[in-house]
Amino acid sequence: MYVCLCHGLTEREVRGAIDGGCRSVAAVYRQLADRPQCGKCVPDVRGMLRECRNHASPMGAAALSPLGAVAKPEA
Repeated sequence: MYVCLCHGLTEREVRGAIDGGCRSVAAVYRQLADRPQCGKCVPDVRGMLRECRNHASPMGAAALSPLGAVAKPEA
């Protein structure tokens, strides 16, 4: 399914960018197509990002944190 008609971006491409580490709409567009044109796709991309965060495993959640790592308890 096309997510962005202006740039011809598909859901697969957007999800690939998210899986590759993009954590914001701006990051997805920087990786795939510069920036949104008309903006109609922005809510869909936000939804995919939210879905990724909501379905992240504990290690996946660590990848979404600003530090990108989980603090390990000291022995």
